[in-house]
Amino acid sequence: MQNGISIYAGLDYDSEENLLLIEEAASLGFKRLFTSAQIPETSDAETFFDDLTDILTTAVTNGFEIILDVNAENFSQYNIDGITLRLDDGFDVKQVAEISHSRKIQINASTVTEEFLDELLELGADFANISALHNFYPHPHTGLDTYFFDNQNRLLHDLGIEVGAFIPSKDGKRRLPLREGLPTLEDCRNFTTDLSARFMAALDVDFIIIGDGQPTREELHTVAAIQSNEVILHAQLLSNDLTTAEILSRKFTRRADVAKSVIRGVEGRQYLREVGGKIPPEEPAIERSFGDVTIDNENFGRYAGEVQIIQDVLPADGRVNIAAHILDEEIFLTGYLKPRRRFSFKFV
Repeated sequence: MQNGISIYAGLDYDSEENLLLIEEAASLGFKRLFTSAQIPETSDAETFFDDLTDILTTAVTNGFEIILDVNAENFSQYNIDGITLRLDDGFDVKQVAEISHSRKIQINASTVTEEFLDELLELGADFANISALHNFYPHPHTGLDTYFFDNQNRLLHDLGIEVGAFIPSKDGKRRLPLREGLPTLEDCRNFTTDLSARFMAALDVDFIIIGDGQPTREELHTVAAIQSNEVILHAQLLSNDLTTAEILSRKFTRRADVAKSVIRGVEGRQYLREVGGKIPPEEPAIERSFGDVTIDNENFGRYAGEVQIIQDVLPADGRVNIAAHILDEEIFLTGYLKPRRRFSFKFV
């Protein structure tokens, strides 16, 4: 994923720290930088312009794709080659289609409609130059509903449009004026930045941008490590069996045929053959609960080694060992594990 950071001019972020953040993010592999040409909280226009110029120059030097949020009123002022313009308020569909033929643009993923996209197609817009980025929502309780968000993304993905979204910094310096975080999804407002990023990956977002302007170094590292093709689940390892631990340290794929009560990993039995050991039954067998990670033991014959994530309450079975449990606050992520999706466990 070509993830990004946000840097804002004219606010209470130290200008030198802004530029150092750009350099550090570049060293970690971040590829995008979001900034805005419309920040009502700033009162000094000259300082704002000077800061923005420094931000843009440093970003270009460090190889970032710059995403600049503009509206119809200030569009002409920032119509600069090499900058991706996120078209916010005031642009009609004809203008968007016309602009798409001369430069890269981003449309507002949070407000776009099927009718708008159909009109872009009819007007011959250059979809190779169009991507989409959701809004962020500073006001508590106004962030997007997850179901709505997912539907918007499907609408855009059906046309091959790349979609990005914002996550907040939890432990860094949150942006003025409210300092309540800048998430796209309301559910992410008080998540850790790491969990927000992994949630976005589970929702098939193409790129993630940290919305607040001064995330911590740890937050930068966690977002830099996120991959779009894998959902990482934090869990507690409960088994002392070395063969089980080795198998669970690997990556899995959810089977294409979706079971009613469990998420089945494709590779567990294969991994057991590769490891070459046996998985003894654990006694006494106990009831399986939502969020348990199980592995079939040698009593299950050819199914030995199969790894499952429990999505129900299931009876005790002497052929099945409870090997781990997904952290309670992260169990919800399993609901977004789609068929054929990669997943892995990080034990904490």
